[in-house]
Amino acid sequence: MIPTIPRLGLLSLASFLAAQAPAGPVLQVRAREVRVGDGTVIPNGVLVVQDGRIARVGADIPIDERYAFLAHDGVLTAGMIADHSQMGLAGEANEDARSVVPEARILHGFRPAHSAVGKALAAGITAVVIAPTGENLIGGVTAVVKTSGGGVVDGEAHLALSFARAALTAGGSEPGFFFGRAEDPAQTPDGGPEDTESAVSGARYPTSYSGAWRELAARFTDPAGIVAGVARGELPVLIEAWERHEVERATRFSRRFSLRGAVRGAPLAGDEHVLAALRASGLGVILGPFEAGQTHASLAAVAALQQAGVPVAFALTGRENEPEMLRVSAVRAVEAGADPVLVWKALTGDAARLAGVEARIGRLASGLDADFVLWSGDPLDLRSRVEAVYVDGKRAYAREGASR
Repeated sequence: MIPTIPRLGLLSLASFLAAQAPAGPVLQVRAREVRVGDGTVIPNGVLVVQDGRIARVGADIPIDERYAFLAHDGVLTAGMIADHSQMGLAGEANEDARSVVPEARILHGFRPAHSAVGKALAAGITAVVIAPTGENLIGGVTAVVKTSGGGVVDGEAHLALSFARAALTAGGSEPGFFFGRAEDPAQTPDGGPEDTESAVSGARYPTSYSGAWRELAARFTDPAGIVAGVARGELPVLIEAWERHEVERATRFSRRFSLRGAVRGAPLAGDEHVLAALRASGLGVILGPFEAGQTHASLAAVAALQQAGVPVAFALTGRENEPEMLRVSAVRAVEAGADPVLVWKALTGDAARLAGVEARIGRLASGLDADFVLWSGDPLDLRSRVEAVYVDGKRAYAREGASR
């Protein structure tokens, strides 16, 4: 059962706002249902926004006629967050010449006016983690950006690492969720290719999984620059790892150097050995997008991770980078047995936590940025439409024909 928020005692909105400084623009929104982002649902809830931040959210909050008021006969939620994407980067997502570029800042390549960013906003996505591809062993620093106004939530969100095959070849193929042989445990009884110098060949060092481990271990054993900050626990990691043996290497490395953060990939996270490794590492997992021919094993991984207490979020990277795929991936996970309450958290509150920005976005709570979406109905029902999107308390998108 979805918990509901306790009813709040009546308090004059004017009295409440009078205590806030400095005074600024105020917007009041009443919706048939408000989903806070932590699993709490408020029937007939009210959201009060002041100066671009959330001032109050709850039930029984009186409407003050002196301020702007909007009544919405639908669902109000925090904006969705895509926890891994290259949208708006215009092809600047990796370094071809060098495998290790820890000081690179992906934010420098972000173009907020890119059409893909505007499409994401219209789909109800208010923030995105932009990250390098997995083609570099150390790909640089990720960033969390908003899809309206070019706002930067965090310009240094993670250090991107990669244990993926693409990091062992110059210009390797783009990873996806079609794994063929790797999806079938019977064809990889040892959990993956043998870890030898000849296991993987490429034109740029390192050219093998063992070589990648040695290079990364050397960097973290005697850390410098941004790597030193990661080693001290000041910055989380975002580790790309797709096949079973890659995820196991990533989790072992994370435990050895006491790293925190998330694994990007891990479509076989429902496998008991992979699941155990992820749970022991303390890392979260960023999955998706789920393509049309997705195997049941990868879809069911969401439920398995949730049941094990591993935080999950969703990505938009890959050939299927249409922003609607974020919500489609979540819906498909629910159809495969995942808890819809936890899946919605994976799109909002848990996504913010894995991105390290839970103090700014991801939930509807006092003091957080007023990034929210008005839906015609349940957002996990693909028949529901985005009616309007607000970022920092300002309307950034309205569906054509909607009266907002």
